[in-house]
Parts: sequence; C-alpha cells; structure tokens
Amino acid sequence: MRSGVDARRIWETEERHASGPLKGAVGAIRQQVATGGTVAEGMQASDGYFPPMVVQMVAVGEQTGKLDEVFQRLAEHYEHLSSMQRTFWIGIAWPLFELCFAVLVIGGVIFITGMIASARGGEAMDVLGWGLVGTSGAITWFVFCGFVAGGIALAAHALIRGWMGPQPVLVAMRIPVLGKCLESLALSRLTWALALALDSGMDARRAATLAIRSAQNPYYESSLERVAAAIRANQQFHESFATGGVFPNDFLQQLEVAEMAGTTTESLLRLAREYDERARTAMRVLTGIATVGVMLLVFGVIIFAIFSLFTQAYLKPIQEMLDMSQSGRI
Repeated sequence: MRSGVDARRIWETEERHASGPLKGAVGAIRQQVATGGTVAEGMQASDGYFPPMVVQMVAVGEQTGKLDEVFQRLAEHYEHLSSMQRTFWIGIAWPLFELCFAVLVIGGVIFITGMIASARGGEAMDVLGWGLVGTSGAITWFVFCGFVAGGIALAAHALIRGWMGPQPVLVAMRIPVLGKCLESLALSRLTWALALALDSGMDARRAATLAIRSAQNPYYESSLERVAAAIRANQQFHESFATGGVFPNDFLQQLEVAEMAGTTTESLLRLAREYDERARTAMRVLTGIATVGVMLLVFGVIIFAIFSLFTQAYLKPIQEMLDMSQSGRI
C-alpha cells in the first residue's frame, strides 16, 4: 500500500496466497474493494474472522489516509502478543507432556492388570482403589481425566473472556506475583491500542473504549462506562482513566505527563514498549509459575498412583491376612 500498488491487486494477491479460513476472509475483503467498498467493510463481512480492534483501526486508517501505518502498527502489536504466547506454551510444553504421559501410564496399568487377572481367572487388582479395573476401568480413567482437563480449560477461558465478571480477575490481581503479571500484560495491550488509535486520528472516546477493551481484562473493562462518561465531559485522558478507579498510579502519572508535554502519542508508544518489556518479564514469571504448578500436579499424580498401588498390592493383602488370623481362619 505504501508503494502505491492498486488496492484490488493487493487483495487479489493476498487471496491467491492464502489458505484455510484466511482465504475466505481475504476473499470477502477483495470483493468489497472490487465493488468500491472499503477494507473495513470487507473485514466486517468476514464472519468475525478479524478482531474488532483491527476492524476499527483499519476504518480509521482509511478515513485518515494512514492505512499503511495502521497495518504496520497492528503487525507489530500482534507480533508482540504472538511472541509472548509462544514463550508461555514453549515453557510449559514439557511439563504438560509429562502429565499426559503419567495419565497414560496409569491408564495402561489399569488395563494391563485387568487383562492379566482375566487371563488367570482371578480378581483384578484395583490399582487406584476407585473400583477401576480392566478395559472399562481404563476408559473411565481417561474420560475422567479428559473431563478434568476440559473443566480447567473452560474455567481459564471463561476467566479470560470475563464470563465470570471482574471479581475473579480482581482476586487474581491481588496475588503478589500473579497480580503484577496480569497487570503488565493488560497494560501492555491497553497502551499499544491507545497509542495506535490516537496515532490513526481516532476520536478520544472511541480510542479510550478501544484501548480498554483491547486490554482483555474484565477488571479494567468494568471501568469502561465511567471512563467514557468522563471523556464525554471533556476531561483529559489521565483524569478520565482515574475516574475508572482501577488503573495503577504509575500509568496515570505517565499519561498525565504525556498530555502536559503535548506528546501523547509518542509518549504512549514509549510507555507501550516499556510495558511490553514488563509484560515479557511477567510472561516469563507466569510461565515459571505455570511450569511449577504443572510439575507439582505431575508429582502429585505419580505419588498418588504409587501410594495407591503400594496399598492395593502390599498393604491390603497383609491386612487381609491379619484379619483372617485374628478371626481364627488361619
């Protein structure tokens, strides 16, 4: 776009090289552009493929003639997010593999002991003491673990999406290490989005609304109406965000200094980079916490399995012999 290539040719090329869901989304943009529509309208017609932040930023970029700059900023923003996500998943990949392997081994032991008992015509050993034996027991074990994993994933997704309201996030943000991690990650997204919106020429209320929603933090999003009302009352950004009652003082102070100096966009971009560095550090800390948590869960599962196996294979027969001895049967 910056080099002046025709927009229709650009999106035809993008569609030709795209694949999967992206191909259909880019195709919707190409069709809109070919019929005289805008890129933002094409994104809106792509069945929710593009995030609302992208659609709004592109619309403002087209209105102000800064579409190439908007795309460049968005590319940097989402590359930062992608990099942090990769760091997190790479960090916990090995512990998750160990956990899955431990679950698989336990299920295998349940299945094999049942097969051995069936071949010998005896009673199968209850490895966990839960009545899980043989093929049916192994299937039940895997289904149970699947439900637990799915429940944890659903709870985490609901927490991130704000389905439980701001209170769980508020509680999490008060936990010493975890709270700073969540705060840095949210403020990194918020400052990047606010800087991009203001740099593209978006009006103040839309820019603040877009930035707060981009934080993806239900605790901060709970202040959206108060902040928007303050901006409608012609208050400055730092005053408006302060009325929200949820943003940290250092963020409000730096925003105030930026407005006093008349360099809001430039200062926000610098602040965004600072929070981005904090977010990267926070992500490493969060990855470490998650790694330790998963490792403790792995050790817990293994210790539980060993203790249950020891109880069923060694202590239970001894106890049965003692009971029989006391009753005079041996």
